Amino acid sequence: MASEDKSAAALPPDAAKRRPGRPRKAPETPEQRIARLQAELQDAQSALKAAEENRAAIVGTAAIRHARAHAEFRRHLAAALRAEVKSKADLAAIADLLNGSRSDPTS
Repeated sequence: MASEDKSAAALPPDAAKRRPGRPRKAPETPEQRIARLQAELQDAQSALKAAEENRAAIVGTAAIRHARAHAEFRRHLAAALRAEVKSKADLAAIADLLNGSRSDPTS
């Protein structure tokens, strides 16, 4: 019995009441949950945007490469671009594709 008294006295007063395992955190307030979910949503939206930009770059590269090799596809691509692209700056950037001519300098 004397050894039990010594071990209990060596522990902090509330240590005898503690249970083993992870310490409990205070529950999340509604405001904290909203902030956490908004941050997660922003991260997910950023990841989606990056994935879409990567996909667009891959598809665009493949389409341009195919257009350089195939005249019929080049004409269809030029028609689609004329219908979809309206910005003067964007039109200037893709002028070689709109002209329907090969943009390959070796042609």
